[in-house]
Amino acid sequence: MDTIKFIALDLDGTLTDSSKHITPRTLQALYAAQEQGVKLIIASGRPPEGIAPIAQELRLASRGGYIMAYNGGEVSRAMDGALLYRCCLPSEALGEVCAWSRRLGLPLVTHADGNILTNAPFNDHVVRNAAINGMPVVGSDALEQTLQRLPQPPVKFLMVGEAGPLAEAERLLQSVFAGRLEVCRSTPNFMEIVAAGIDKSGALKRILQVEDASPAQLMAFGDGDNDLGMIRYAGMGIAMANATPRLREAARFVTLDNDSDGIAHALDIFYFRQE
Repeated sequence: MDTIKFIALDLDGTLTDSSKHITPRTLQALYAAQEQGVKLIIASGRPPEGIAPIAQELRLASRGGYIMAYNGGEVSRAMDGALLYRCCLPSEALGEVCAWSRRLGLPLVTHADGNILTNAPFNDHVVRNAAINGMPVVGSDALEQTLQRLPQPPVKFLMVGEAGPLAEAERLLQSVFAGRLEVCRSTPNFMEIVAAGIDKSGALKRILQVEDASPAQLMAFGDGDNDLGMIRYAGMGIAMANATPRLREAARFVTLDNDSDGIAHALDIFYFRQE
């Protein structure tokens, strides 16, 4: 196996435990990897504001790390915040997605100016998303008109709801928006909607091109179906034990779950024991 020089980390359900914290053992393992020259890449569906505290805890700015937000729709350098890439939703699709939100009765969330914009500010899943990201909620009964007034379209929509209806909506909208938007659930209750062609593997490819590195030097950890591209792209793609069946099948190795230091366990096996 090639020497690992980069580690890509999904956040929720992977890097963080059930209480949304990085366990001490996992944190120390990632510090140790960085001390040996590894660069960390946070690869999350969260907005940059929701990633920033984790990036600070991992000391990415002083270790040459990267922040990949919105499932790869935005990539920045942690050291100076320099934006390397951003791909907004196509403006002509905003109204369509808002209309489907109303038709399906499933709330919609997006992000702008440090706020969460939504058509259902009191929905439990919306409130939970706001708490995860530490961002204030701004409700709008006319979300489409609010978005049209923004200087540029948002990078991502998040549609939220109960697992059953959201799974049905995922299949439907994947068909409706085929070739125009990427639609994929990151958790049973959260469904990500981004521009066509956007996923974590594409963003990782851009970072590795900047670094003149290869996928063989990349280790990636994930738990959701939105991590599939990333896990397949990495030379060492690792699924958490709590990952979806599709992700576990695609991974080269299945580690312990996110409440059992799965990342530290895999690093002990595949990194710290390398000759």
